[in-house]
Amino acid sequence: MSHLSAEPGVSVSAQPATRNSGPVRFFRKYGPAYLMLLLPVCFFAVFSLYPITWALKYVFYYYDGVMPERYTGFANLQRLMEDRIYWSSLWKQALFSLKIFLELPLAFVLALLLYSRLKGKNVFRAMFVMPYILPSSTMALVAYILLNPYNGGLNQLLLKLNLIDRPVSFLSEGWTAFASGMVLDAWQNFGINMLFFLVGLTSIPKDVYESADIDGAIGWNRIRYISLPMMGRILQMILFLSILGTLKSMGPFLVLTNGGPNHATELTFLYIFHQFFGGETGSNYGYGATVAVVTALILAAISICYFKLTRRMDYHE
Repeated sequence: MSHLSAEPGVSVSAQPATRNSGPVRFFRKYGPAYLMLLLPVCFFAVFSLYPITWALKYVFYYYDGVMPERYTGFANLQRLMEDRIYWSSLWKQALFSLKIFLELPLAFVLALLLYSRLKGKNVFRAMFVMPYILPSSTMALVAYILLNPYNGGLNQLLLKLNLIDRPVSFLSEGWTAFASGMVLDAWQNFGINMLFFLVGLTSIPKDVYESADIDGAIGWNRIRYISLPMMGRILQMILFLSILGTLKSMGPFLVLTNGGPNHATELTFLYIFHQFFGGETGSNYGYGATVAVVTALILAAISICYFKLTRRMDYHE
């Protein structure tokens, strides 16, 4: 029997172990991460990509949900260009977004108060966020009862204080109904913005405030030159989420007025809702999809312009 022998000074190395192939090594390293991303991606495809594709298809069709769909070409787009209610709803949507001038200053002031050494501030945080946690439909229903002209709590209070001579129909007049919805929506959403502002304030290093105190920066100067600039990134996102949220909201008007009186409170997304689920002219999925796609393009353009105009809000740049 023969055996292997090695010359003196020459080392014999074992045959290198077989290495894992490329796909196997890739899966072992990144497989768990991709598996965890699989479910969100599936949900995104089912609940986002498919509806978008569906809406883009029905832009060129007439479909009422009952009769077979019928190809109409650009008829829906032509109707949209001549639809005064839609373009009026865009103006109302922009006017509705002005509620952020009530909502954000209130949220910022309350965040400043809760950032201080206020006793019981956790209780106040819970109280201010509670309207945001509660369902919008529930809050709108409560407001509907309070604003009732016959036995509503607000009218009863105003009558007892002798501020009015007779009950006011807040939801029967266009401007009072619109203003009531704006105030209600601002009250319901200021709590979450207060938390965002509070996060921004707590992210500022305390030594910066200590240096400001040494330099004599107090009151409004401290807020203007330290707090607001150093929370620029968070402030940019708060403004963006607030503006975009109001521009794609139907507010509480679905429950309060359902768009009335005489379309005075019919915001754009409430108008889209009526096109899909039945309005004065019945359901028309094709036209509803057209309105939704055009509105989405408008919102995308607004978002791009916003970030271009607010790049300087980031103090790091």
